Amino acid sequence: MSQQALPEDDYIIGASQREVSRLGQQHAIWRERALAAWRRAGLKPGMSVLDMGCGPGHASFDLAQLVGPSGEVIAVDQSELFLEAVEAGARARGLTNIRTMKADLAEFELPAKAVDFIWTRWVMSFLSAPQDLITRLGPALRPGGVFVAHEYGDYTTFGLHPRHETLDRFIDAVQASWRAFGGEPDIAKQLPEICASVGWKTEYMTPHVFTTRPGEMVWEWPIGWLKSDGIDRLVELGFFSAEDAERFHAFVDERCADPMSILTTPMVIEVIARKGTD
Repeated sequence: MSQQALPEDDYIIGASQREVSRLGQQHAIWRERALAAWRRAGLKPGMSVLDMGCGPGHASFDLAQLVGPSGEVIAVDQSELFLEAVEAGARARGLTNIRTMKADLAEFELPAKAVDFIWTRWVMSFLSAPQDLITRLGPALRPGGVFVAHEYGDYTTFGLHPRHETLDRFIDAVQASWRAFGGEPDIAKQLPEICASVGWKTEYMTPHVFTTRPGEMVWEWPIGWLKSDGIDRLVELGFFSAEDAERFHAFVDERCADPMSILTTPMVIEVIARKGTD
């Protein structure tokens, strides 16, 4: 299977209106855990926050409300479509403290001491040089500032039971696609070392894994991706055959129809690291 290159403002998963909607559902499911992480990290009104890889802005809106009018959210993404969604969503909510920036994170920088708080979720795993990004952002984080990440730490925990061999091929294809474009699906395990290299001390780590069944809210998050463009995207990029995709769609349909099915989500590891005050 031949592999295609990505357009400049596209992602492996894809950027589309359908993806905007799916990411909204995803944030709704993960919102409570994001809010808890921000509280643990000490998010406060008046802070300046970098939402790194903001997508269509669902987290940006919550962050903007929490830091209030005296604070600011800098929403950064490489997709023009996503940034338009951020701006439209901010207008609809009456939020005037969100500033969008179109940027490739492979080159992104901010002025020294620009932000108090950096938030990222499912972004670092797609980067070819996450160490370089954190090095560039080191000076931008103010003394005492905090970095909070929700990133994959063990993608192989993704499971649909009863299991089928086509699921293993799917997981292999997902991981291969990320690595082919320079990413690392289990990047969270590397973050404490990366943070330490710029003087940020990891204060907290915890895993997040959901277990769910058909008809439950969390079930719809990964299943929604699998039934939308997830599998077809892997075929389009050359990491999954059309035959495997057809078999996998049938497998997913079987699991959705079986009330005894169990789904476990890919492990996400929460990492909170703080810059020293010196």
